[in-house]
Amino acid sequence: MSPEAVWPPELPEVVLDWPVPRGVKIRPARWVGGDAANYRAHFQAAVDAGMALAVICNDAPRGPGARVTRWFCPGVPMHVTGEQVVGEDGRVWHVFLVPAAAALLALERGLVTCLPE
Repeated sequence: MSPEAVWPPELPEVVLDWPVPRGVKIRPARWVGGDAANYRAHFQAAVDAGMALAVICNDAPRGPGARVTRWFCPGVPMHVTGEQVVGEDGRVWHVFLVPAAAALLALERGLVTCLPE
């Protein structure tokens, strides 16, 4: 992915049917529990495999009235799958889908801040 690529990125057709997340995200996303290199490798592997969507997890609670889409970063929506996984520490993680190429470009553009846990 070239940092000179157009922003916002062209989203895959499957994403165009997703409802627009509430509000407008203007600040970089903040993701905890990994560094940028790990996220880059994850999204690059999805892109290299020809996958339009990559799976990510977030520990934000999902209430009964929660929307089915959220913002991954400015300009890139992510979809709540409704699936959950429980980590080794017993923490519940919610599974999301995010456009892989768009997420990779967002990392390159500095629109995602990765924080250590």
